[in-house]
Amino acid sequence: MRKRDGKKNVKVRTPQSAQESFSHEENTQVETLTEEEVKEIIEKQENNQNQLDEAEQTVAKQKSKKKKISNLIFFLINIAVVVGILVYQLLTQEVMPLATLFNSGFNFWFLLLTLVIFGLTMLTETARTSILVKHTSGKWRPFLSYKVSAIGRYYDVITPLATGGEPFQILYLKNRGLSAASAISVPMGRYVLAQIATILMCTIVLIVATTTDVVGGVNVISVAFYIGYGLNLGICLVTIFLSVSKSVGKKLVGWVLKFLKKIKIVKNYDKQYNKVLKVVSDYQTTMQEYAKAKGKFVLLLFISILQYILTYAIPFGIVCFFLGWRPDLFLQVFIMGVMIEMAASFIPIPGGSGVSELSFTALFASLFTEGTLFWALILWRFMSYYIYIIQGIAIIMYDYFIGNKKYSWLKRKWELEAESAEFREQKLKNYQRSKNKLKV
Repeated sequence: MRKRDGKKNVKVRTPQSAQESFSHEENTQVETLTEEEVKEIIEKQENNQNQLDEAEQTVAKQKSKKKKISNLIFFLINIAVVVGILVYQLLTQEVMPLATLFNSGFNFWFLLLTLVIFGLTMLTETARTSILVKHTSGKWRPFLSYKVSAIGRYYDVITPLATGGEPFQILYLKNRGLSAASAISVPMGRYVLAQIATILMCTIVLIVATTTDVVGGVNVISVAFYIGYGLNLGICLVTIFLSVSKSVGKKLVGWVLKFLKKIKIVKNYDKQYNKVLKVVSDYQTTMQEYAKAKGKFVLLLFISILQYILTYAIPFGIVCFFLGWRPDLFLQVFIMGVMIEMAASFIPIPGGSGVSELSFTALFASLFTEGTLFWALILWRFMSYYIYIIQGIAIIMYDYFIGNKKYSWLKRKWELEAESAEFREQKLKNYQRSKNKLKV
């Protein structure tokens, strides 16, 4: 091969798929690369290892006794807020007794509808993860994709600003046989797609909310929604800008972090600088991958938007439970659900505890009368928060008693299949050699 840019050519072995590590002995090809390209490959491997180390540290911190106590405190705060709202409503207005609720003639099939919608949200999220796993590792692993999705949602709702899901997903995928590159790529792809879908849908909600009277006039919740939308949009645009223009981006990141350090917001400049650049680099790598598979990107984006719509359609099922079938309220309920989530998105408390409940009470008070508002709040909070905790704990318990053992057997099966394939290939080569000798 011709030398490029006057650089010395180096022969290196590279894997054919993302699932295969560079130390693997099978299915490899020899390419002649320049020293710069070799350095780039080594740098990527080092970055992957650093991210795995960071994920392990994050997981270790989350599982520490101190973190468990803080999570328990936040959980109790969430319950205290709900109790506080109940007491307030008991003092200021009537709350329907639970016995009356069950005998009121409400259509409980609509509660089943909310569970079906929740199931569809997990189905779409699992489908998205499955496609990402297949794209990066070359294998369809739907049950693993479901567990990764469920665990991601579980740690998102119990960590501030929903930042806990990705590290746990990276480590979980790595421990389930994916290479470091694949284990990092899947959660990053999920993050990028979710960000794009969120910005697109929130922009539509913003336009509808400001040009119509669907949710009433300007209030505290709508202002909080605008702030949350602005912050999320700003983060998304800055990340894209930094990914497109690395040289300018590095300078911009440096200036901003130096300013934040000067006003005592950032303590460790070097650590934060490297962290931001890693996110930008991963974002850029992910977008480059999608650029090579535009059809797959469109499909994944469609699935992400569908999953977003289904998530915020759940409150509509709760509304129908109390008010009957009211398709005319779907758009209003959907917009209010998005506004509540976005208003709580920049509050550094797990699950937006407190803000979410108060926002729901303020926005939905006009729809629920005759003492049903509190029960609507309980049902909505269960479907938007507690159900993810229950699902996540169920997956963790399943793995502890069954899943880990099953994977050990599956891993051994793959190893035996690989050994068998290698044995057959060696036998075929030996036969071919002996055949050639006979011809000679």
